[in-house]
Amino acid sequence: MGQMIGLDAQRATATATRPLLRQVGLPVAILVVVTVVDLATGPDTVYYPFLLLAPTLAAATARPLAILAIGSVSLPLRYWLASEDGYQNTELFQVSTWIYVMATGLAMYLSAARLRYERSLVALSQVAVAAQRAILLPPPDGLGGVRLAVRYFAMADEAELGGDLYLALDTPHGMRMIIGDVLGKGLGAVRTASITIGAFREAAYNQPELADVARLIDESIVRNAPAEQFVTALLVEVRDGEVEFLHRGHEQPVLIGADGGVRVLEPPDPGLPLGLTELAAANGSEAWAVPFGGRDLLVLVTDGVADARNADGCDYLLVERITKLLGGTAYVHDPAVAVERLGDDLSRHVGWLPFTDDALIIALARAAAGPAGDGHAPAGDGHAPTGDGHAPEGGPGH
Repeated sequence: MGQMIGLDAQRATATATRPLLRQVGLPVAILVVVTVVDLATGPDTVYYPFLLLAPTLAAATARPLAILAIGSVSLPLRYWLASEDGYQNTELFQVSTWIYVMATGLAMYLSAARLRYERSLVALSQVAVAAQRAILLPPPDGLGGVRLAVRYFAMADEAELGGDLYLALDTPHGMRMIIGDVLGKGLGAVRTASITIGAFREAAYNQPELADVARLIDESIVRNAPAEQFVTALLVEVRDGEVEFLHRGHEQPVLIGADGGVRVLEPPDPGLPLGLTELAAANGSEAWAVPFGGRDLLVLVTDGVADARNADGCDYLLVERITKLLGGTAYVHDPAVAVERLGDDLSRHVGWLPFTDDALIIALARAAAGPAGDGHAPAGDGHAPTGDGHAPEGGPGH
């Protein structure tokens, strides 16, 4: 499913294990520059006090032993430069030397504290990432006669995790799936997403109607999720010849027909997000169905896709881009190809800017509409989350 690791864990690990040259490169450069400048300007100017910058700045990058080595080298260097300038026997030089020694010791202490914090951050991040991975498992190939492909872009904020979720199941009622987005970020959102997934997994097998599935998920969120959190969601059921939806405040699905036409499927009865049904006069919305043929393609996204902005501040025009990349003369009904094209286009749109929210793209088609003979590559596992964009393999980078 790709590396779905938080940037916080990656960066903290990289900081703690960076090469020695990167740890001491700047402090050593300071020692060299100060020495050269002091000797070049003669005894009329004094630059050796600036050697204090070397061990103090090293606290941000180097380990304590490396800082000790820098301090041990620069002490005799200070004495030599002071003697060249005629200050080695002054009381000011003696006092500044003690200050230098104490500053080096303080830098070593701060470095040790920084390393302890980085290790604890790595441990906490790994726990959170493991929980998020459990929510974003890759879909099986050909699930219930439906091919799925998924592409996931993690948000750039290394201190938080997003709440995007999805799960597809082969049930006695057909292939059922939920795609959703939890309000908020961090471990609370991951917990709410886990509750939602667990409730859907149970209800999807046992309840004949999507409305009943949504009701049970809603009750589970109200009982078990952190206060004031809700989930925008879209429930999907693929049956013979049609696909049924239940809309709960989520992004509308987009259907690409066999003729290349693109339609946004607006819900006739939109409902409140899961977890907020108690605020509504009626308990949820009604399901609705549309034809879903053998060469149709369905695209589902979370709001992080439509909200992704480029350097000019423009949002990603999802329907327009789907029409250009997947519909019309560029018609695609292979889910793997569809998420690859759309995901690459989203990355190009964002460019060097960070994703401010998780973005999830899912495409599905009937397995009977396999890619044989249409010139597309086989679906495989449908590009389960690849870690592009700001997933932990390192920034949009496109």
